[in-house]
Amino acid sequence: MNESVPSEAYCDRNLAVQTLATIAIEMGLNVGIKKDDEWPILYIDLPTGQVSWHIPASELIGKFSDYKGEWDGHDVEEKRNRMKKFIVKEREVK
Repeated sequence: MNESVPSEAYCDRNLAVQTLATIAIEMGLNVGIKKDDEWPILYIDLPTGQVSWHIPASELIGKFSDYKGEWDGHDVEEKRNRMKKFIVKEREVK
């Protein structure tokens, strides 16, 4: 069995975030990129609040519009809480 190295885990994370962004677009949510030469920021406005991630430009494969909003000041803990609330809320609707 091959062991994953940290760079592979980050690659998986970056692909998962872009997958989430693609699904969010299909759901009609606001998604976009704040461009930066090396570390663009991918924003998703979930119904539970804004979430964002820095993605290395070299690993950005999705086609995303420019993000028109501004960062709302959330920290990592708030981002995680917003995602958890979104997951629970979406499962309750189903």
